[in-house]
Amino acid sequence: MTLESLKEWVYACVRCNTCKYIINKYYDSCPSGKKFQLESYWPSGKTWIARGLIEGKLKFSDSIVQKIYACPTCGNCMIQCELEVSDHILEIIETLRAEAVRQGFGPLKSQKAFEESIAAEHNPYKELHAQRTSWVKDAFNLKETAEVLYFVGCTSSYREAEVATAMLDLLTQIGIDVTVSKDEWCCSSPLIRTGQLKLVKELAEHNMEMIKNSKAKIVVFSCAGCYRTFKEDYPAILGQEPNIKLYHVTDYLVKLIEDGTVKFKEDTPLKVTYHDPCHIGRHCGIYDSPRKVLNSIPGIELIEMLRNRENAWCCGAGGGVKSGFKDWAVEIATERIKEAEETGAEILISSCPFCKRNLEDAIKATGSSLKFMDITELVKNRLA
Repeated sequence: MTLESLKEWVYACVRCNTCKYIINKYYDSCPSGKKFQLESYWPSGKTWIARGLIEGKLKFSDSIVQKIYACPTCGNCMIQCELEVSDHILEIIETLRAEAVRQGFGPLKSQKAFEESIAAEHNPYKELHAQRTSWVKDAFNLKETAEVLYFVGCTSSYREAEVATAMLDLLTQIGIDVTVSKDEWCCSSPLIRTGQLKLVKELAEHNMEMIKNSKAKIVVFSCAGCYRTFKEDYPAILGQEPNIKLYHVTDYLVKLIEDGTVKFKEDTPLKVTYHDPCHIGRHCGIYDSPRKVLNSIPGIELIEMLRNRENAWCCGAGGGVKSGFKDWAVEIATERIKEAEETGAEILISSCPFCKRNLEDAIKATGSSLKFMDITELVKNRLA
């Protein structure tokens, strides 16, 4: 993808400003625009930066790079935009980043470590690949092959292992023939989102071969970013659709609840609210499944936040913002925590380990009494 190839859509933006707020409600929708208040930080401004680069009126500079990377690529703008460019706004932003990298201006300094670490150890966290499955308990007694492969992702493998453990506990408890692979590599999402594309095809090809070797017919993800990458990015990278069934855990749980495989016990009543991860929500259209899961659990009362589903406020971690703008990432999440507190819920639920990480950072930073749980943890705890 090049800026020139997106020219039709770049020119379709007339800077009408509908991308700046939730349409007809006028609630804030864009974390970048709200924070920096300059046109160049809003989606429309980034599109016009692309236009300036195409026409040769602008050249990449440190100032332009700062603006195109100050965005969690949450996609709220593409929901609010009323023009045909809406489906291409994220493409434009990610292509701007890829072009910045090609010309030697990007990514941000802290994000360069992603590529170096993934090349060396197949994860962006500078952890040893040999330790990827160190969280797996012997009691799981996993086989090399199974009908279902759990693609864990780097964040759950190295930073939020409780999500991975809850997921595998859950699936094994209900009798699913499941395994994880020590040969799993980074899905490539951190590289794609920051414009570092050199290793992406190699990672995609390796992961598809790894799945083939596992003999799995189904791949399940607890990471929203990994699921989005396989579902939306891999077909373009590999030139074909994956020939296996891909499920985010929320969709998979709905299937298991409906066929009677998952049954719940009566338990203590709890008021919860749900945060929609951008990568499965706006990027993939998964809104109903997590709510179906929560509403199926006895004693759980789901109270929606003011901004929910396609209008949900971003957690602030995506698009390289967690690494490139650490304080701002927590600032974005803090707004979400306040919104969750206003519901009166005791627990904030989500379905993404990266959202978990940033929202918990905000809970800690603000001293909030709100508790966070991944949906897999809640479901596991409520199994009959």
